This record gives sequence, structure tokens and C-alpha cells, in this order.
Amino acid sequence: MKKIKVAVLFGGQSTEHDVSCLSAVSVIKNTDREKFEVNAVGITKDGVWCPIGDRTDIISSGEWRKEAGKYKGMSAGLEAVSECDVVFPVMHGIMAEDGTIQGVLELLRKPYVGCGVLADAVCMDKVYTKIVLEKAGIPQAECVYVTRLEIEEELDEKVSLCGEKLGYPCFVKPSNSGSSVGVYKASSPEELATALKEASKYDRKVLVEEFIDGAEIECAVLGNDKPQASTPGEILPSKEFYDYEDKYLSGTSAVRIPAKITDEQKETVRKFAVKAFKALDCAGLSRVDFFLEKGTGRILLNEINTLPGFTEISMYSKMWAYDGVDFKTLVTRLIDLAFENFERNKRII
Repeated sequence: MKKIKVAVLFGGQSTEHDVSCLSAVSVIKNTDREKFEVNAVGITKDGVWCPIGDRTDIISSGEWRKEAGKYKGMSAGLEAVSECDVVFPVMHGIMAEDGTIQGVLELLRKPYVGCGVLADAVCMDKVYTKIVLEKAGIPQAECVYVTRLEIEEELDEKVSLCGEKLGYPCFVKPSNSGSSVGVYKASSPEELATALKEASKYDRKVLVEEFIDGAEIECAVLGNDKPQASTPGEILPSKEFYDYEDKYLSGTSAVRIPAKITDEQKETVRKFAVKAFKALDCAGLSRVDFFLEKGTGRILLNEINTLPGFTEISMYSKMWAYDGVDFKTLVTRLIDLAFENFERNKRII
């Protein structure tokens, strides 16, 4: 049987560039070589597309960036992608998971793993995600969003507004970012002012959310028109909150699968995860994150990640592994869903 050629895109012009490289190594190592032939294409922070075959060693070492010096722009990488049958964009954050790369792949008319342009763009923008989920009737934390210009010109007024509406402590996040990059906890007006200025360096829009005292619950979704939700897992952060270092660098956070919640709460999480997936027109996969508030038992949707981390310690693959879907089977299923999604979205030109 002729092997299916898979282009694995990784890296990118994002604050999550390094996480993407780690994810790509895991995906390539867990791709079934009896079915698939892999050709990885790394994208540098300068936007150079570098084809490197299936050499995970030079991804892990960072040597692939030196090879990228032989190329200019996107042409070599696009040629490699064009020769493949399907694309797995193992990329996180802006200029990657926000519909940008997906738009390029749509122009190339290539099947690809994950959500389409619209879903990726909306889910990357936390402000617009909240608008859609509110319309869908999915409970969320209270929030205020401000722009970079408002932070520059009306900082005191915005700090006062957030304090009155949300109280302290509160969380500050760039609207378009992931992996907890640029996220701050503010416990006073002074800290909030500083956090707003820092977060606005990452994005023009900044989201300020009320603090929810509770467990962090995650749920993996897999599928297209008939998505399925995994058994929920629980994050046990080693720090005050689950930040970038805790997720990817220190290795000190812990996870619990299944989450230590009631069966009824598990079903509610699964129901909301699938409902959000459909409301946002997602495809292939997403990881949906929730809070389970202490005292009230409220389940609140925090955010949805359309291409979550695929490192060896990432929750998405771990939750499916608990449900009997190992990493290699998961990668194969995602590629199958990419072809299915490509066919279901065909239209007359």
C-alpha cells in the first residue's frame, strides 16, 4: 500500500514557537510509519519555511534553524507541503493557531488536521470566544476587555472599572495568546495597572477576568460533525496559577485523570465541551478548559484551545490515553478526520 505523505508544520512566528517544536517531535515520533511518510517543515520566527524530512533530532537540538539559513521566505517549504497529501500543523498561538496557517493551506487546497480559518480565528481571540459562548448559553467568568490605546490614555479609569466590576484578585490576559503567555494575577489597583501595560505588549486587546477560586478541569474533544468528549482531567498546579513555566518548563505541576469530581459534574463538563466545540464550528480536535468553583459548584468555561500542546506531558493526549486511545492511534485518527473534513467542506467553484 502506498504511504500517505504527511507534512508536519512546526515552529512559527509566535511566543509559543518553542512549545510547537516540542509538540512536533512527539507527533512525528508517534506517527504510524506503516501508513504514513513524514516530511516536517519548520517555520522560523523570521518566517522562513525550512523542509527537514523526519529528523526529530535536529528539531530537539534546534539545529534545524541553522539549516533554515539556506532558504529564503516560504517557497521551499511550500513546495514540500504541496507534494504531501495532508498537513498536520503542530503550531500554537498567533500566526499559527489563529487561522493564519489554515488560510494558506486552504489556498493550497490541502487537507489539514484541526479547525478551519473561522473557528481558529475566533477561538484564538478570547474576547470573541466569550461573545459566541455567551450566545450559546455556556456559563463563563465575568470579564472586562480593554484596548492598548485605552490602557495608554485611560489607564486609571479602566483600572477603576475593572476593580468595581470584578474585584480583586483578578486575572489579566492578552486576548490573542496561549500557553499562559502574558497572563498576570493582580491583587491591587497598582498591580492591575502594571499587568494591563505588560499584557498589552502581547496584543492590542486585553481581557480582565474575575478570579474563580476552584479546580482547573480540562476535557479533550475529538471529531467533526459528531464530536466526542474524553473523560475530564484535572490540573494540580505547583504554583499559584498554571502559568507557562508550570506547563512546559519546570515539570512540577501534576495532573489527575479522571478529575476528582462527581459523575454528574463530569457529564456536565463533557456536555459543555461538545456544545462549545459545535458553537464555535470546530473540527478535528480541541481542548476545552473549565473552572469548578469551590462552594458554589459552578462549572465555568475558561477557554478553548483548537490545537493544544502535543508534548509528552500535554493533557490532550493523556486524557485520550486514559480512555484507551494511545498517542499513535490518536495521530492516525486526527489525520483521518482531516481528510473527512476536507471532503465535507467541498463546494462548487
